[in-house]
Parts: sequence; structure tokens; C-alpha cells
Amino acid sequence: MAVTVFAVSNLSFVSGDEVTIVVFYIRTLVDFAGVLILSVQHEQLREAALHSELAAMDNVLHRQYEQYKQSKENIRLINRRYHELKMQIAAIRAERDKVKQDAALAEMEGDIHRYEAENKTGNPVLDTLLTAKSMYCQQHGINLTCVADGTLLNFLTTGEICTIVGTALDNATESVLTEQDPEKRLIRVAVYAQNGFVMLRFENYCAQPVELGPDGLPRQSSHGGYDLKSVRAAAETHGGTVTLHWENEWFTLRVLLPQKNEL
Repeated sequence: MAVTVFAVSNLSFVSGDEVTIVVFYIRTLVDFAGVLILSVQHEQLREAALHSELAAMDNVLHRQYEQYKQSKENIRLINRRYHELKMQIAAIRAERDKVKQDAALAEMEGDIHRYEAENKTGNPVLDTLLTAKSMYCQQHGINLTCVADGTLLNFLTTGEICTIVGTALDNATESVLTEQDPEKRLIRVAVYAQNGFVMLRFENYCAQPVELGPDGLPRQSSHGGYDLKSVRAAAETHGGTVTLHWENEWFTLRVLLPQKNEL
């Protein structure tokens, strides 16, 4: 458009005496310089926007990885405490033999066994994330249910699992915490194989409709922005896709990845 405007403005100088031709050349040179300056400025703005987006996505990855490392340390301390409790139970059993005490001790052991079995998906990174998020949900009155085969994610790096799973759960918990009714603070997670693909499905109750932008990501900040762009980037690295959907007061995030068999 700029080139057309400059060309039309110089048409009156094409025919005329020598002075007019000189003016035509000068104006044309200035016009081309102006177009070049506009092009450079546009390219700089585009690069700045791209760098800003990449920096935001990198911050998401770094934050999720730091959360993962902190969660891993917390779980290590918890495991040590549970081991100490086991030793205490054994000592109490050796010293006392009352019926009520045995019943209480059996109940404590049952709780420990349930903890040991919880979130054992076959992938240690996924186990760490799910356990940490489960503890957070318990503290904030959120009902998180999960059925996951973590072995399906063994081809992903630690950073990729943190980005996809950690970000999806962060968005879900942020959304349900806005619900005033504790009974509606619901999150469902599933990881399973489907027709040669690995499906990661994250659902959370969301009373308000979620509007999607032209890029297919939510406009609502509690469900995405740059965070979900990083999820999409991680999925596309492996030839996968990310889809989002809101219906009947439920928001669903699906990550579909080609299944890879370990050698």
C-alpha cells in the first residue's frame, strides 16, 4: 500500500523538463527509503513480539520445573516421615497388645499403604507432580481424581512432562478455586492409550463459558494465555496436538501425542 501511494504521488513528475525529472528521481529515492524504514520497523516489532512470547513460554517451563524439584524434595521428606511412623508402630505393637490399640494401629497402617499406592503411575516425574498437586488440592478443598498410565509418557523429558501436566493442573486449580461452592471444585485427570496415540485429558468444573481466541486458546486468563502456548509447543515437538473445549459447565484440555514404544 505504501509503495502504491508513493508511486501515484510521483506520476506527475514522470513527464516534464530536466528539473522535473531530477525531482522525480529524488522523490523516488526518498520514497524507497521510507518504505525500507517502514519494513525494518515492522520486522523489529515482529521480532520483539516473538521474543516476548518465547520469554513468557520459557518462564512457564522454568517455573514448572522448579515446582517439580521442590515437590520432589517435599515428597522425599514425607516418605521419610512415613517410614519413621512404621517403625513407631512396630515398637508399639511389641510393647502393648490391647484390642483397641491394635485396631487403631491397623487403621494407621492402612492409611500408610493407601498413601504408598496413591499416584504410582509408573513414571516417577508424573508421580511427583500428581502427588504434589493432590496435596495442594486437599489443602484447598479441591476434589482431584486421576487415572493415569505414566509409562505412556516415558518418551517425554522431565521438562516436557512438567510443562504439560503441571501447567494444565495449575490452570485447572486456579479456575476451580473461584467456585464458591466447595462441592463444585472438581478436577479430573486421565492419561491413557487410544488408537496408537497417548491421550492426556484434563477436565475441571467451570460455570462460566470460556471464550477461545483465533489461535484456539482461551481468552480467559485463568485457563491459559502464554501458559497453554507452552503446552502446545511441547506437544507439537512430538507431532502432537492440543485442543480445548467448554461445554455443560466443564472445561476440557486434551493433549494428543503419537504413542512411542520403548526399545
